[in-house]
Amino acid sequence: MIRAFIFLVILIINFSAKAAIAPEVYIGGKFNFSSALTDQASVYTNDDLPIGTDNENKLNKSNYFAQDAFIDVLVLGKTDNSVLYGAVASLMLDSNRQNVAEYDSSNTLTVSNNSSSVLTRRAYMFMEKKTSGRLEFGDVEGPSKKMKFDAAYRFGGTGGISGNWWRFVNIPDFGLMYDADKKDGDCTGESYGTNDIRSCTGQGNKSFMIRPDLPLAHGYSKVNGADKFDDTRTIGRISYYSPRLSSVQFGISYAADSGDRGASYYGDSFSGANSGDVSDVIDWGINYVEQFNDLGLAFSLTGEYGFAEDTTSIDSSEFTQQDLQSFALGAYVFKGNFSVAASYGAWGDSLMMVRSDLNSSDNNFRDNNASYTTVGAGYQFGAYKFNVATFNSDYRGQNFALTSVAFDYRLSKNFTLYGELNQYSFSANSNDEADSTAYISGTSFDNEGNVIFLGAKLHFGEFNSVSQIALDTSSNFY
Repeated sequence: MIRAFIFLVILIINFSAKAAIAPEVYIGGKFNFSSALTDQASVYTNDDLPIGTDNENKLNKSNYFAQDAFIDVLVLGKTDNSVLYGAVASLMLDSNRQNVAEYDSSNTLTVSNNSSSVLTRRAYMFMEKKTSGRLEFGDVEGPSKKMKFDAAYRFGGTGGISGNWWRFVNIPDFGLMYDADKKDGDCTGESYGTNDIRSCTGQGNKSFMIRPDLPLAHGYSKVNGADKFDDTRTIGRISYYSPRLSSVQFGISYAADSGDRGASYYGDSFSGANSGDVSDVIDWGINYVEQFNDLGLAFSLTGEYGFAEDTTSIDSSEFTQQDLQSFALGAYVFKGNFSVAASYGAWGDSLMMVRSDLNSSDNNFRDNNASYTTVGAGYQFGAYKFNVATFNSDYRGQNFALTSVAFDYRLSKNFTLYGELNQYSFSANSNDEADSTAYISGTSFDNEGNVIFLGAKLHFGEFNSVSQIALDTSSNFY
């Protein structure tokens, strides 16, 4: 931590300004409206989910109208010696009904307000000088997200394999939890809620990797492993991006704790020292970008590294959480109007609950290696753009496959109509286990189907990418 502080002080001195010009405020944003047509496996179209009892299924319809709305506020200034400085706040506008009115059993009217109208997606400050690089400090994505290339880069529609399809389907196994107080194979005396489905064999977290991101950017939790519930993961961090020299740039960031975000009011935005988060997080990336007439080449190598907070093991019969160590390779190449892209991400056993004394022949063993691949292509002709991409992942023996196709028609520079087809398949490993009675309140069922979007999107301002240096490949998606 002391080294990081010294490094930061040296950089700030290098950004020293002679005089300041008053900053100005700019507004940008993005709006997206879509009609989502869906189909799923029959067990996921009932009123209750197959996991547990009396577990309401809120995703059992075949058609949804949905809207995303974001406003970006940029404060931007420039010094006399060409240092850019300022701050960015991306605000997500929640249009849920604010007031709920209902009558109780005595016919008394009660009105409640339980919805937040504005949520902060990211908020950070920056300093940048062409010869020195760029500093960012605040709640923002790290270099592994901003500097990567994969088959989702410049994808149309809602983003395809990095888009919104998952919001409208039920993902198996997010109810499968690891209980640190329960011994392997011992279900005696255990008490679970009716919506829990926990393994008496103590095999640790199960889940699916559904996006081409590394663990923290994807979202994770100690009980669930790979986690879809936090797809807007930003944490408090300090980042540095070098100048782009000979088409090469690198970036690195440091976060003391992955659970710390925003301001604190008696610790509300902080997490404890042993809360299952990741400490001393190093997020890094390096990429190469070059264009030769109508030929463009882009390559990236990115990674996340950190220490799991809960690693204490009393004996070898308990699962312990592994440290974070993951990386991804990516490429994007275009020739004229045609482009191809691919990537490979390796999570290894990052943040998994693992028992060191088990081998692959044991019934309680779960695969402790996770990875993903993406492949895609695109073609743009005038105002029309066509993209196709595939995403395949393996997380602890849980396999997921997704194919996305998008067609965009750009009415103007800022307004686009689109159609997008997503075909997905979840293969849950729990169906293959020898002891089907190992689950307290049910079993896990595979799910497959389609999500079709017909929609329109409007973006304006483009102030989220004011940098002269950093190529922010994450700016297309919120």
